[in-house]
Amino acid sequence: MEYNKTTKFARFMKKYAYWFALGFSVCLLATVLTLSVIYKSNIKDDDPFVPVTVDEINFASPVASVDVIKDYSNSALQYSSTLRLWQTHKAIDFAAEEGTEVLAVLDGTVTEVTYNYLMGNIVKLDVGNGMIVVYASLSSDVPVKQGDTVSKGSKIGYVSNTAKTEVSDGPHLHLEVLLDDEKVDPNLYLDLEEK
Repeated sequence: MEYNKTTKFARFMKKYAYWFALGFSVCLLATVLTLSVIYKSNIKDDDPFVPVTVDEINFASPVASVDVIKDYSNSALQYSSTLRLWQTHKAIDFAAEEGTEVLAVLDGTVTEVTYNYLMGNIVKLDVGNGMIVVYASLSSDVPVKQGDTVSKGSKIGYVSNTAKTEVSDGPHLHLEVLLDDEKVDPNLYLDLEEK
């Protein structure tokens, strides 16, 4: 008896599964459309829309002499002679002599001073509005510590070649910008032609 019920149910489902799936999809679509209409009807035309504006952000040059050896690339691959592979590079690398001063691009608070085997000595600077500027491949004699407040253009480190993943590039500053924890192009805030 159990076998017959299972077999009948299986035959029934095989015959009508398409129609059940179609009916479920139509109900789901109708629900989504209904909810979107309800949502739109709750938005009133007289609600004032106030766009959030952020003052234009202009970074100071992080090093005195601007010599970009590797630019930011989010999708275009660049060759790493150290790692011997093609990869994106979500930072700007500035070549400079060992010991060249590295400067704060904006006023901010030092949130981290660490060493990472892959990126060397690192300083992270919180400049507000969800933006963190990361300076890597610095020498070990970092003149700032966590919690320090720094001014735009003040010294926060020295160029070195401590980033093991970029060691064949020679002494340089590796500069990253994080906006709400996502790496963004530092060129959006730097005008390297004027520096």
